[in-house]
Amino acid sequence: MIDIHTHIIPEVDDGSTSIETSMEMLKIAEDDGIETIIATPHTFSHASVYKEPGPLREKFLQLKAAAAEKGLKIEILQGAENFFHSRLRDYLREFHELLTINNSDYFILEFPVDFIFPGSRQFVYNVMSDGYIPIIAHPERNRQLRKDPVLLYELLQIGALSQVTAGSIRGDFGPDVRDAAMNFLRWNMVNVIASDSHNVRFRRPEIGFVYGELKEMDRELIDILTHSAPRAIIDNEAVPDTGSMIDPTRNSSVFDFLKGMLNRK
Repeated sequence: MIDIHTHIIPEVDDGSTSIETSMEMLKIAEDDGIETIIATPHTFSHASVYKEPGPLREKFLQLKAAAAEKGLKIEILQGAENFFHSRLRDYLREFHELLTINNSDYFILEFPVDFIFPGSRQFVYNVMSDGYIPIIAHPERNRQLRKDPVLLYELLQIGALSQVTAGSIRGDFGPDVRDAAMNFLRWNMVNVIASDSHNVRFRRPEIGFVYGELKEMDRELIDILTHSAPRAIIDNEAVPDTGSMIDPTRNSSVFDFLKGMLNRK
């Protein structure tokens, strides 16, 4: 498995608080079967320690050096979780290597938990015109997207991707978030599952448990969401095609069948 969204760099955001915690998180990920992990510290948000991302490179290299000294085998690559920002397009050009996933065309885009900024559709269109592909972080945890999933559907139609948090599928963030995550999966509106890990307790760097949570789903599809699609992102290739999305407003027998399958435990 590959985890493209983690907060494992210490003392740069609301994630790991020490290099010791980071090492423990990496060990947890390694034991979970995660072969590659992307360090994606918050940028441009209230959780960010630095107003600009420049210092993150040195912090990332320090993390890699500590992991190597510890003898950890897990591959660690650089990325960021970029909060929607009026100058984000400019920053992507200036700090491409820091803000994109493994210096690719893909970058993680974060919205506030309660709403989507006006102009988000135009931003996605513009940034894709610049050659970048936004991956919308944890849409199931955004109140407006839960209430109006058609908005996410429209952003994905433009060309954005979406990343659901593994813990959301398990119910770690409550039943409403879990229901939204399951709905997005039913509607084929999820491209990647990642941990969005922050610590070694409640938000651990683990993904493997989703196979049990989604046991009624085709295992091959879960493999795509946890390995093949993240690998394509890291390698700057097109993500695997998993078929057409289902319009959230559509009420069909196909949707009812999928809903029944995923609700069975």
